Amino acid sequence: MTPLLQTARLAPWTTINNVSGNGDVLLLAPHPDDETLGCGGAIAALTEAGRKVQVVVVTDGCHSHPRSRLYPTEQLRQLREAEVQQAVAILTGGHGPAPIMLNYPDAATPEDDDAIAAAADRIVPLVSETTTALWAAWGSDPHHDHISVARMAAAVTARLPHLAYWSYPIWGRFLEQIPTLNPAAMIKFDTQTWQDRKARAVAAHASQMTGLITDDPTGFRMSDILQQHFITTPELFLREGIA
Repeated sequence: MTPLLQTARLAPWTTINNVSGNGDVLLLAPHPDDETLGCGGAIAALTEAGRKVQVVVVTDGCHSHPRSRLYPTEQLRQLREAEVQQAVAILTGGHGPAPIMLNYPDAATPEDDDAIAAAADRIVPLVSETTTALWAAWGSDPHHDHISVARMAAAVTARLPHLAYWSYPIWGRFLEQIPTLNPAAMIKFDTQTWQDRKARAVAAHASQMTGLITDDPTGFRMSDILQQHFITTPELFLREGIA
């Protein structure tokens, strides 16, 4: 068992009110599907509680199958946007706001401080008067776009310090070595009630979960084992800013 998952075994369970700050949530997803994999159950639970999760997808997801001729860049962008729209509609039962696409190039999100600040400029206006928490990809996930999104989230919450800032790990779950992790910062959310809905939302991301795109053997496809991991295990949140 990896260090992060070992820590998760001992982490306390949380309520949706705790992780949302009792209000609405702005969720930053690096790619279409990260919102479902990392927080699908929490999105469903918060919606059922009568509140909103505004999903903001930072990249266009077009690097997943870069050699496909059947799905060149624009067609793949449209496909992945349609998939995340469907997935979020499943998670919210059709009662949540539609995802907002920032359309940064996949695998080429901002790196320098000025570009991160410019991204934060685009995100801050999406925070409503009822938003009390921000969920974003964990900055120690081993993926450039996840790290960039974590920096955007930090820039946003530096400007809006009233927001509770929680990160959610995706690929960091499986690292054999991770940076020092404060166990007190981690909580876990039980998704059992929402697993059927989450499974259907995962399946909606067919370009990532199935062999839908057949002409790029280098393209990404998540294994069935990993899909089941994300569907059936608790969702993990780390409270940022805890020393």
